[in-house]
Amino acid sequence: MAENEDLDLDVKPASNKKLIIIMAVVGVLLIAGSVGLTVWLVGGSDKAEEEHVAQEEVAKAQYLALDTMVVNFAQKGPAKYLQVDIQLMAHKDEALTSVEEHMPVIRNDILVMLGSQSYETVSTREGKEKLRQEILSAVNRILKEQTGKEGIQSVYFTNFVMQ
Repeated sequence: MAENEDLDLDVKPASNKKLIIIMAVVGVLLIAGSVGLTVWLVGGSDKAEEEHVAQEEVAKAQYLALDTMVVNFAQKGPAKYLQVDIQLMAHKDEALTSVEEHMPVIRNDILVMLGSQSYETVSTREGKEKLRQEILSAVNRILKEQTGKEGIQSVYFTNFVMQ
C-alpha cells in the first residue's frame, strides 16, 4: 500500500485555453463545412451557366438598317416626298440573314406601300404606327413565303421626313 501513496492523485483539469482552442477549431470546421456544402448545392454546374448565357444571347435584340427610301406621295398635298429610314428588329440571326437574302422583294413591297400613302395619313402618330405594323406584316409575310418562317419582331422608323 505504500506504493499507492506515491501516486499523485492530484490531477489538474484541462486548462481553459486548450478548451477554447478546441472549440474554436471545431467551430471553424463547422463553418467551413457549411460554406462548402452551400457552394456545392447552390453553385450549380458550368453547363447550367452556359445555357443561361446562351439564352441571353438568343434574347438579345439585333437590328438591320434598310437603305433610305424616298417616294412621292400618292396624292397632292403640302408635302410631295417622303424619306424614310427603317430598321428591322429580330432576336435571331437567321431572320436578319433571310431579310438580307430577300431584300429586293422586301424593298419593293415597302416602296409600293410607302408610295400609296397620303400626307394626311402619315402626318399623324396613329398613321405612322399603322404604317409600321403594315410594314412588319409585309416583311414577315415575305419571309414566310420565302423561308417558311417569320422572325421580325418590330419595325422602327429612324428617320421620317416629309417635304
